[in-house]
Amino acid sequence: MTLVIKSLSAKLDASKHRLVLITPRPEYVNLIGSLRLVTDPSTSYDDVFMPYTKVFGNFPGKIIVGSATSIEETKIEIARIRSRSAGDLLGPGQGVGSANVSVAGGDVILDTGERVPYDVIILATGSIWEGIVAFPNKPGEYVEHVESWRRKIRAAQKIVIVGGGPVGIETAGEIKDTYPSKEVTIVQGDRLLLNDVYPDKFRVSVQRKLESQGVEIILDDAVKGNPHCLSRPIKTREGRELTCDLLNADGYMCHQITARGGGANTNYLKFLKPTPLTDRGYVKVLSTLEVLYHPGMFALGDIVDLPEVKQLAKISLGHADVVVKNVLQYLNGEMTTHSYRGSTDYMAICVGKGGGVSFLGLWWGFVFGDFFTRYMKSRTLLVEQVRDTLGLS
Repeated sequence: MTLVIKSLSAKLDASKHRLVLITPRPEYVNLIGSLRLVTDPSTSYDDVFMPYTKVFGNFPGKIIVGSATSIEETKIEIARIRSRSAGDLLGPGQGVGSANVSVAGGDVILDTGERVPYDVIILATGSIWEGIVAFPNKPGEYVEHVESWRRKIRAAQKIVIVGGGPVGIETAGEIKDTYPSKEVTIVQGDRLLLNDVYPDKFRVSVQRKLESQGVEIILDDAVKGNPHCLSRPIKTREGRELTCDLLNADGYMCHQITARGGGANTNYLKFLKPTPLTDRGYVKVLSTLEVLYHPGMFALGDIVDLPEVKQLAKISLGHADVVVKNVLQYLNGEMTTHSYRGSTDYMAICVGKGGGVSFLGLWWGFVFGDFFTRYMKSRTLLVEQVRDTLGLS
């Protein structure tokens, strides 16, 4: 969302437009750097929690701290669907220029009870995570979240990570980088790490890199729920018994790190009619990234229902540019004409500070090792790039 704000701030006329950012936290959370923060005590909080104070540049924007609980559309009009792609997605009789009753504008209802009016709204609420990256919203609480995980990881000797996606893999890499002697095991429910969107050669390369760092990988198995036990092993779906420990004031206690993929953070949209949500909670969008059935509402990032990998890079590689251009057209009363046609798959998986494995989905796909991954991501975790989008550089 920060890329969208930066672009709109440079293009909107402050005498005609208001620009409001609604955020659950008073600071931006750089999730790319968060796993290193919770595992390595030498990592600075400033690499992850960054102020929004300069995100609008010279534009007189407003920041409201709160979480959306619902959206109420209040401005009713007989509207044409303002997208060239609408006819393909809405079906016969509901295409461009049709006289269907639509809505544009309304209020965002916050958990504080505040109502924030809008004419155009951009949704970029991301994923809901559990476990190690489930940061609370209040500064004091997310500092305690980090310190709590640092204590748990420092005290543990045998750590089980449930989920072999990017979060689980990078957590394992950061732990082994900071504490090489600890035993780390990843339990993955699929035949390989990551998912089938990526080619096997990339997924196998990631596994080999982890194993070279001493991480044990268990495939085609799972740990159900979030079990806790006292001096008892965790039992997997296939009957394996995994021991893990955490020394605390009460003695040795079983402990695991949950790194399962997050779902879409879209519960606040469930009251919209007609519903723009899929059965899994993702937002249906036109190719212009306008929310289906709801003119004046745009969506980007992890929440959109598109046939592509859910990753932060998709915003900078295409979503943000399309949304900004179409929002400006919409505000000018023009047809929204810019379509998102997908972007090249790119994934850099860090295995500690020293490197990792990367994939670039051009042609038959390229897999890169430590040198490339260290240069592109693992050395700095893109801290300066994130600071730049926030206007802090």
